[in-house]
Amino acid sequence: MAERERLDSLMIFVQAAKHRSFSAAARQLGMSPSAVSRAVQRLEDRLGSRLLNRTTRSLSLTDDGARFYESGRQILSDLEEAELSLRRSQSTPSGVFRINLIPSMARLHIMPALPKFVEQYPELKLEISLSDRRVDLIEDGIDAVVRVGSSPDSNLIMHILGTAKEVVCASPAYVAKYGKPQTPEALQQHQCINHVIPQTGRVRDWRFQQDGQVTTVDVAGPLTIDHAETATAAAIAGAGIIQLYNFVVGDAIAAGQLVPLLEKYALPGVPIAVIYAQKRYLSAKVRVFVEFIQALMTELKHTHMID
Repeated sequence: MAERERLDSLMIFVQAAKHRSFSAAARQLGMSPSAVSRAVQRLEDRLGSRLLNRTTRSLSLTDDGARFYESGRQILSDLEEAELSLRRSQSTPSGVFRINLIPSMARLHIMPALPKFVEQYPELKLEISLSDRRVDLIEDGIDAVVRVGSSPDSNLIMHILGTAKEVVCASPAYVAKYGKPQTPEALQQHQCINHVIPQTGRVRDWRFQQDGQVTTVDVAGPLTIDHAETATAAAIAGAGIIQLYNFVVGDAIAAGQLVPLLEKYALPGVPIAVIYAQKRYLSAKVRVFVEFIQALMTELKHTHMID
């Protein structure tokens, strides 16, 4: 007997036993009394035991029927509770939610906004990890990631939040002392601060757009740093020129601590996205996080931290 038919026959029997009547059970289930009677008969045949005593006026439970009724009623009650719990979880975010974030974006922008999100969804328990590397959402047990310039697998959803641009900048003191480079190649005569990608150990390329082509310029300088905010602090102190994403250096530029350089050579922006597994039904946890991060990115656009 198919699983669905077994569940249906159990539900029909429980209703018949509860009401002590095929007719009452039929009204409750939207069936005919004869269909209810046949379903109970098939159940008894399968179990090899009489569950109901039948008379022309009423039904009564046999000893086996009474035991089976209590077990069946509990099974249906547990099933109903499981369905209610699932529906609640789909509408009310709860449980553990694991997210992986870009370190600089997390420290500078997401963490300051997170307390309101936590307060709004008190039943949600966040587990946050920071990295720039590609993660396997399924294998690593991650619910969502925020990335810059990622191209996810086809079985993942990539929700674009905005774009990030690489900005070349230096402190006003540095510019006053050494002048502004007028072309990307002129950077080779300047003190430049290289930024190392921590996860790979690779120095980030200095890339530009010239005459419709992407070019890379080799630069030199006394500092190589694997932490974006520390590199920014060094540039603010006058140690040299940096090239970092606008969401990293935007505050310092707005405050006049850094001056943008070579703007007409800047590459087009790359996408900032929240990425999550493709599922038929989007969980409430993912839904509210996407809404939160989308609203945050909208605020950053207004302050020109991203495009």
